[in-house]
Amino acid sequence: MAQRDTLQTLLRRLAENGDAPAVVAFSGDAMETTSRAALAASAGSFGRALAARGIGPGATVAITAPNSPAWIVAFWAIVATGATAMPVDAQIDDEEFGRMLETARCRLVVTTAARCPRLPPGVEAIALDRELPTALDAASVFGAAQPQDIAVLLFTSGTTGTPKAVPLTHANLFSNVDALSAAGMVSPGDRALLPLPLHHAYSLTVGMMTGFACGVALILPAGVSGPELITSLRRGRVSVLLGVPRLYTALLAGIRQRVTAQPKYARRLFALMLALALKLRRGLGVNLGRVLFGAIHRQLAPDLRLLVSGGAKLDGEVEDTLLGLGWDVLTGYGLTETSPILSFNRPGAARPGSAGRALPGIEIRIANAAADGVGEVEVRGASVFAGYMGDAAATQRAFTEDHWFRTGDFGRVDADHYLHIVARVSETIVLADGKKLFPDAIEAEYASHPLIKEIALFAHDGALVGLVVPDLDLVRAQGAVRLKDLVRDALAARAQALPSHARLSGFAVARDKLPRTQLGKIRRHLVPALYAQALGEGEPEGPVELAPEDKALLETPAAAALWAWLGARFPGRTLALDMSPQLDLGIDSLGWVDLTLALQRDVAVSLTEHEIGRIVTLRDLLREAAAASGRPQEEAAAPAASLVPPGPGLRVVQALGAALIGLIMRLMFRLKVEGRENLPTGGAYLVCPNHESYLDPFAMVGALGPGLVRRTWWGGWTGILFTTRLRRLFSRAAQIVPVDQYRGGGASLALASQVFARGEALVWFPEGGLTRDGALQRFQAGVGVLVERHKVPVVPVAIEGSYEAWPYGGGFPMGFRRWHPIRVRFGAPLDPAKLIAADAGQPQAIADRLHDAVAALARD
Repeated sequence: MAQRDTLQTLLRRLAENGDAPAVVAFSGDAMETTSRAALAASAGSFGRALAARGIGPGATVAITAPNSPAWIVAFWAIVATGATAMPVDAQIDDEEFGRMLETARCRLVVTTAARCPRLPPGVEAIALDRELPTALDAASVFGAAQPQDIAVLLFTSGTTGTPKAVPLTHANLFSNVDALSAAGMVSPGDRALLPLPLHHAYSLTVGMMTGFACGVALILPAGVSGPELITSLRRGRVSVLLGVPRLYTALLAGIRQRVTAQPKYARRLFALMLALALKLRRGLGVNLGRVLFGAIHRQLAPDLRLLVSGGAKLDGEVEDTLLGLGWDVLTGYGLTETSPILSFNRPGAARPGSAGRALPGIEIRIANAAADGVGEVEVRGASVFAGYMGDAAATQRAFTEDHWFRTGDFGRVDADHYLHIVARVSETIVLADGKKLFPDAIEAEYASHPLIKEIALFAHDGALVGLVVPDLDLVRAQGAVRLKDLVRDALAARAQALPSHARLSGFAVARDKLPRTQLGKIRRHLVPALYAQALGEGEPEGPVELAPEDKALLETPAAAALWAWLGARFPGRTLALDMSPQLDLGIDSLGWVDLTLALQRDVAVSLTEHEIGRIVTLRDLLREAAAASGRPQEEAAAPAASLVPPGPGLRVVQALGAALIGLIMRLMFRLKVEGRENLPTGGAYLVCPNHESYLDPFAMVGALGPGLVRRTWWGGWTGILFTTRLRRLFSRAAQIVPVDQYRGGGASLALASQVFARGEALVWFPEGGLTRDGALQRFQAGVGVLVERHKVPVVPVAIEGSYEAWPYGGGFPMGFRRWHPIRVRFGAPLDPAKLIAADAGQPQAIADRLHDAVAALARD
């Protein structure tokens, strides 16, 4: 790089090889190509018009609009005048934009016609989507810039708070462009797709500036939807894709979806081919993937060879898969304050999992490194900015006394000088005991479960908690009635691979996607408020304007009647279509029975359990009701299964099994039984124990003994006990009533009715699932439905010690030290009339009263 080079140098070079395409832009089915010479001429002409307005060195001109050839022309026109270009997110709100304009003392904005009327008083505007102003003299460069002049003013992404103004000089930017160009990643004739907004340093410098410096044509897609990107990749003959990790994750998800739809042998063949291709790629540098997976390349993007990932760390499994499929993958690391690239993995010298080696002219050191070499990454060099505009305090915090820039990232440098980024300093989670957690890797582990679409972790009162966005399509497929339990089970499954301090103490379920920057980073400072809102501790935002389809739904007779009925059913609640019946209104599996029977009685709408299992929001409920409104009610009622008692042979197995279980429980866990005399000697009754462990049913069998087991039935989850022929046989011998906890519960209630009609006992675990921490959970409303409907005596039971013997997620207690004593205490039968008291029609209140009885029994 010559000492006097500036971005104006790049503008002069733009006209070279003038017939070559500079920009190819898609809009719908149309494709517009602008040559290098035409782009340079337009920039010069527009620049002369800006100069006529008094724009020159020292002035700042903002650009806020979607990507387009006109955006690029405007940027280079500002460069031509020697002024400072200030690219700003087109989606930014007016208030924050006004603060940015004030910080930059900017009085001219290049934007869209729609935004012009919303600008602050005294700010002029030029509408990009109208005819651009031109001048007769179209000389390409005037108002000569100096290397230390501010070329671009960018704003940080604001993941942890208010964005800060980052001035970058011509020398900062040109040094980055020069180093990237020298690496040989791309060459003239390449065509690079830019799906990212140009106001980001990554797409602005790595994409547009470096692309033009290397003679690359820039391809601008019509939008960022899958079909729009595929169209641009194919018709634009794209060879290089500049993206962020979330884009590549979505790309692979689409490929995996197609593979999943293939026969089993084809899926296995794909996995073997991918493993072989990756082994050859990593071991010998042989790219066999492009041959093995040629069909994928031809269907997706025949010319695509290089995937550049930035903005955040690319998951190692994603990178491996992309390499195995035959694409080159380049990753790096940088910040807006460093123009932006500090390090990257060079072609042929990449180290998986690292951020590569430093660019020429960049120095990297690790401050206050721990024993594992991890500390804060500090840098200096030609591309590093001098300080934030208008924020001296932030500048002082950002630099060390010897003028190294604190990146705010934890990382380490290995023996071969490759940089490894661990986490953002500001995003590091510090727990109450002082332990530090880096959330990215932990979030990735939890999010690897298919049910978890997104998750954001943070410390709440010193404990690790998470805000979870589930995959609602998968929730509907599995049964949505107990959505929170599905999520809890998914989190617990993934927690087994994590250390104990990385396991969640609590979680909340969000229906909307997590707030992210356009580069895909979570805006973490917003997460705590969203978590509190999801738990019902915060106030939701004001009323939202209904979409046309929602208005049409509420105008249908069935939906309108149901909406009015819901308002009366839940007085004092401000209902919204996005509310969850399960999370916001507290309706559990058997609670749906009460609700749907009332719907059938009051609104003449009958829903099947399968339909109930698809309901995640009140909008879903209205849709299902509207679809079912014209159907005869008898069609909605699924035939209830009948309980089939064990035959003589199974009775023998049952008795022997109960005796053996009782013996094992007494020998291994020193089972102690108290209050067995409280069990009724005849007639129907309900037994309600707490649920600490997988050992609880066996402890109950041991406590009851073979005689009482013979006339006792058990509520058991269909997801475990009825999945195979052998398990179904066991369930019949054990007299287990199938309970689908994720659907409507109508069949379960019908089977429970048959138990009571026989004058026999039913054991029902009212928490609905195992406790994760040993504490008694809230009882589900379904047990209140059972009590109110059948009015049988209820025996509370306190099981103690089973959690210590076999906690959720722990291995089977094989060693003697794990044979913790277990006690089962039966309380006196509770009068159903007293449990119901004044709470008829309120099953949750009945369940809460029973909960208190079990809790009191455990404390005795």
